Amino acid sequence: MARILLYTATMLVCFSAFAQDTIRIMHYNLLNYRNTTNQCTNSTNNPDKKDGFLSQIVSFVEPDILTVNEMGANWLNPNKLLTNALNKGGVTHFEQAEFANNSFSSLTNMLFYNNQKLDIYSQDIISKDLNNADLVRVIDVYTLFVKNGGLGTGDTTFLTIFVAHLKAGSSSSDKEQRAKMTAAAMDYLDKNHVAHNYFFAGDFNIQTHSEECYQILTKNTNSTIRFFDPKEAPGSWNNNSTYSNLHTQSTHDGDSRGGCFSTGGMDDRFDFILCGKEVLDETYGVKYVEDSYIALGQDSRRFNGNIKLPTSNIIPATVSNAMYEMSDHLPVILEVSVKDPTVSVSDKTTVSKLFVRYLSDGNIEMDLPQHLEVTEVVLRDNLGKNVSTSIVVLNDKIRLTNGTLPAGIYYIQVKLNNNEIVTNKISVH
Repeated sequence: MARILLYTATMLVCFSAFAQDTIRIMHYNLLNYRNTTNQCTNSTNNPDKKDGFLSQIVSFVEPDILTVNEMGANWLNPNKLLTNALNKGGVTHFEQAEFANNSFSSLTNMLFYNNQKLDIYSQDIISKDLNNADLVRVIDVYTLFVKNGGLGTGDTTFLTIFVAHLKAGSSSSDKEQRAKMTAAAMDYLDKNHVAHNYFFAGDFNIQTHSEECYQILTKNTNSTIRFFDPKEAPGSWNNNSTYSNLHTQSTHDGDSRGGCFSTGGMDDRFDFILCGKEVLDETYGVKYVEDSYIALGQDSRRFNGNIKLPTSNIIPATVSNAMYEMSDHLPVILEVSVKDPTVSVSDKTTVSKLFVRYLSDGNIEMDLPQHLEVTEVVLRDNLGKNVSTSIVVLNDKIRLTNGTLPAGIYYIQVKLNNNEIVTNKISVH
């Protein structure tokens, strides 16, 4: 069998927007986007400048789904963000969900999506607690389906995402309001649960996993339905350096911009994307990509400091600066793989991992099952970016040139001729 050499990023196309093998989800609190307060004014939180900063961040991350909190409650605002920040620089594939809000909140949620991979199937809002009283803010429920263009014409794969901005504050009343919001969400899920892949994203405004609202989401003792933290990191996150790699707030350790931005530095884990068990187990064709969950730019060197200093060694300074100027929160990101829904179980031979070994010359080799062939290979870094290197596909193995790779975590994703996608994590030292 002839060797196949993949040298450049332009040749690594199997996980492009058209392949539809992976979906990257990003959640971000936009800090009063086009919402004016006494502190957040056109001077301290200029919306036109924020559009430019968000455009820089999104072009770096390249999410397929972007969920947001703290968008001003005007139905024109999502379209302004879509036009001025997302569909920029030649990008045209972002669309927005329908605008929804209760009548008494100045802040809303929203979802944007890559229309080359996904489309909206339905959306709903949760506006009442279990006693039929108004919630502080609505919880939006979006269901999307994966377009089959590159995956065939079989059964559709669905993703349902709850987007919530829980009540801020540390008083008993604030905690009670957060618990009411998550209880209403889980009650809705219990009553409307179908065979979908479920996620819960938002700014939770909590300091510990033991708070009632978080326990309602992750325990839900009245039902088998529950959410899981992909990081598996229970604890008291507030002002605790043990969890510095998870802290998402605050990007500023001073310079509050007239009181608009929170200060105090990175010492809270407020922002989350939780997954249903079906996503962890790949029950319905969608699976969480191991170790893909990150707080963008968080390198564990930010404790009680800001996002810009010290200079990051994992993201460009332009992106750090954009996040500093955009919000007092970091975006959180995870990635899921999507299987071809047209392949029946009887047609598959499950290969959960490929055996990896390190050769004496420093290169990396992976054994392949003899009865399967490789159709596509791609190497990505820890942020999901395609990496250019030499990949040689032989009869029964893949060989990867290690010497050209900087130290770090990488993922090699292999598509086999049974349409299964196998992801291996590689640590290069």
